[in-house]
Amino acid sequence: MSTRRLTPDAELLQQMQADDQLALLALMKRYDKKIFRYILGKTRSAEASEEFVQDIFLSVWNNRANLVITDSFEPYLYKAAKFKVIDHYIAGSKAIVEVEEVLQERESFTTASPENAVIDAELNQWLQTEVEKMPVNIREAFSLSRMEHLSIKEIAGKLSLSEQTVKNNISIAIKQLHYRFKRIENPMLMVAIAVKLFLN
Repeated sequence: MSTRRLTPDAELLQQMQADDQLALLALMKRYDKKIFRYILGKTRSAEASEEFVQDIFLSVWNNRANLVITDSFEPYLYKAAKFKVIDHYIAGSKAIVEVEEVLQERESFTTASPENAVIDAELNQWLQTEVEKMPVNIREAFSLSRMEHLSIKEIAGKLSLSEQTVKNNISIAIKQLHYRFKRIENPMLMVAIAVKLFLN
């Protein structure tokens, strides 16, 4: 398999579509650690991350005949990982929802529509209400991170806190929101929140 180390993704995919299992193994070796780290960063569960990586590559193999990828395989894998992470949060809330279908609808929200406007308004209202309930130090760290998109270092400097304290405060905020997240009944709103909070 070492001879395939520099083989382009598109060529490996063609070989895999010809039922070459070694091509799949070459792709796994190239990307499985990256995808594992991405999922681990979102779920904080090594066990779930390992399971999701295996599921993703098994799905790739099972659906190899239908794959259309002409360049890098990496964006496809990250999108599959994104679905897995959202599915993880949705499943944790005990909700029954076709996550990929709903997320695809959510990703098409680039054009204005009354329905999209309602979901965005509900999302902003939910966030504002829940964030305002938090202690000041936690609220400030979270808002600067998720709303203003500042880095940990920038937030630490602005609030005169250590970077570790900022990380801890944001983690506490996420845990509180995740607890509230489980009580949401609107599937579209649930997915919108998962995308905004847990995948950023």
